[in-house]
Amino acid sequence: MKVTKAISLALASLWLLALAPAPARTGPAAADDAASLAALLSTPLFREADRLAAKLLADPALEAPALALCGLAVLRAGRIGEAETIFHRAVALAPDCPEAHLGLGRIARIRNDEDAAVAHLRRAVPSVPFFEDACRHLWRAAWTRGEVAELEAIRALVEGRFRERSLPLHTSIENGAALLRGLSGRKLFAMEGSFEKITVPLLGGENGRSRIRMIPLRLNGGAEYPVDIDSASADFLTISPLLAEELKLVPVGYSTATGVGTSAPQVRFAVLDKVELGPVAFRNVPVMVSDLHTFRGLKKGLLGTALLKRFNVTIDAAAQAMVLYPLDRPERLAAAIARDAVAADVPLYCYDATTVEAVLDGALPALYILDTAAATNLVDKRFFEDHIKPKLDPARIVRGGIQGAGGPQSVNRVEGLPVRLGPLLYPSQQFNEFSMETLNMIPGRYTAGLLGNPLLWPYRVHMDFRNGRLILEK
Repeated sequence: MKVTKAISLALASLWLLALAPAPARTGPAAADDAASLAALLSTPLFREADRLAAKLLADPALEAPALALCGLAVLRAGRIGEAETIFHRAVALAPDCPEAHLGLGRIARIRNDEDAAVAHLRRAVPSVPFFEDACRHLWRAAWTRGEVAELEAIRALVEGRFRERSLPLHTSIENGAALLRGLSGRKLFAMEGSFEKITVPLLGGENGRSRIRMIPLRLNGGAEYPVDIDSASADFLTISPLLAEELKLVPVGYSTATGVGTSAPQVRFAVLDKVELGPVAFRNVPVMVSDLHTFRGLKKGLLGTALLKRFNVTIDAAAQAMVLYPLDRPERLAAAIARDAVAADVPLYCYDATTVEAVLDGALPALYILDTAAATNLVDKRFFEDHIKPKLDPARIVRGGIQGAGGPQSVNRVEGLPVRLGPLLYPSQQFNEFSMETLNMIPGRYTAGLLGNPLLWPYRVHMDFRNGRLILEK
């Protein structure tokens, strides 16, 4: 679940531009293409931008600014290694190219290296077309690091940049700044305690029947409360309004959230003094207070990737346990894995949410959100229509329903589709057609769908956030 502001959809003229036949290449034409690519990159048309970038990259004399734009298009299409090579080419030509540093900063965040991300994203803030992206990612990277003094300095930098453009500061930054009041000189998410590993019991959801896995967290030194493990959530912790009321939190700010469902839940923000997980405690923890459909009438929460990625993680549904290892000691997780029982070992990316590359029904490889809290799988509507639907007997497409944080939603459904994750083939999975446009626009990358826990819980699931690997062990 991610907080969002209103998103402008693409103009029809951009579709026509992106899909028009390629003209003969000239200097002015290349400049026009670069300008068109910059415009496309501010829309949800990630695949159209990728095609235009391929056209530009055919020119070996392409200059650094245009190269960097192409790298951003390739990155948003999901090809991280290829994008990184392009950004390094751009930096070699122009060391201060802001758009190249934006790309390298985003890749550092994807690889869970917020230190490198902050360094690059500071150099991206001068970008003219993408200063808002640069400021937003810089704020999020610094937020994860949690140094309040750094955040206060970055807010001043970002506010000045927005003022230069006569634009209001993003709501997410305003809300975050409000949470920093009274915390000067301190650190958000400050971790206390030492451990070799932490073993936490898994709860099976309400009444123990749900496939969604939960763990108990002790909040503000009081009682333990159940929280869903949701690797598709970008945030550290989200709690229900009833729980916030019981904890006597004072919510500040306001926004709405987006996700699966037909409504946009309201979101406010607060700070917990202490979150305890076994022998480890986090101090000064900002949380979202959200009226999610799945929270109605309950005192519970949801932990996201911003918490998970501070550890290396094993989730073992059969053993009903989650085990956490120190992030800076990846050998401890490695020692717990039986390598001869590994069914898949694939890259794991942090596009805020956890993300992997997979192949659905023989289609092109594409990025998919990895969602430990989803009881089914989604496929993007356009991707489905282009790559899956033409091969299907129409009778296999039926109406169904899914339910997420925004409530129930009616969708088209197909049973029995094969999906491959690295060498691992799942021969028969349920997929639901779902427009991923908004979910893709917020983090600025194209995902062809979402993979839920039916793919995960038959295995011991290892998330090596230090090395960026998802390992499934039989």
